[in-house]
Amino acid sequence: VYWSIILKELSVTFHEPPKCILDTTDKSRPGGTWLPGSVLNIAECCLLPSIHPRKEDDSCAIVWRDEGDDDDSDVNRITLKQLREQVILVANALDRTFTKGDAIAIDMPMTVNAVIIYLAIVLAGCVVVSIADSFAAKEIATRLRVSKAKAIFTQVFFHFNAVIIYETLDFYSNPLFALFRTLYRVVEASPHKVIVLPVSGCNVGVQLREQDISWKDFLAYDNQHQRYVTSTITA
Repeated sequence: VYWSIILKELSVTFHEPPKCILDTTDKSRPGGTWLPGSVLNIAECCLLPSIHPRKEDDSCAIVWRDEGDDDDSDVNRITLKQLREQVILVANALDRTFTKGDAIAIDMPMTVNAVIIYLAIVLAGCVVVSIADSFAAKEIATRLRVSKAKAIFTQVFFHFNAVIIYETLDFYSNPLFALFRTLYRVVEASPHKVIVLPVSGCNVGVQLREQDISWKDFLAYDNQHQRYVTSTITA
């Protein structure tokens, strides 16, 4: 009864329900098997409205302030419906480019786009590889190699003390700013596709490698088989 209540409180819904909550019959698994036989996509559970707990399309999903803004700046808000639409857009682009089960890495600051990308990777049936944006190229390369990541999302520059740090070709040669060269470190570490986001606007402002792609172009992929997330909720 306890776990049934918890799953309901967390709005966890299954494509295929579990045979039981915990199966302890397999003695080779000391901790047992939780929710055996179940099939779910946890990103769907986050994105779909629910009756209990009350989560509607116009409910606020994320509140944030853009990088570089001072404490007096307005905060931004995105509703559950808006978040779902953005996640589906990215998931469709992932479906167009990758295969379910592929590992996709993220190496960027915790922005609203980072949240959207994370949920989209899960929704598309891929595996998220989270990499701290402070890591050196060698550490990034190690995690990409171990995870066998097929691509990585990163940000071309970011705000630091309200100053925009640009990742330009001249900037690459300046060792004083090595700590802030997120894109440079990711490109150095990854032989695979890098999807590059600007901190604002649409233009990344740098020359990309042949295998890499800008966020704008990535989202513009024409996908004839768009992912469907139902908004029909039954009590």
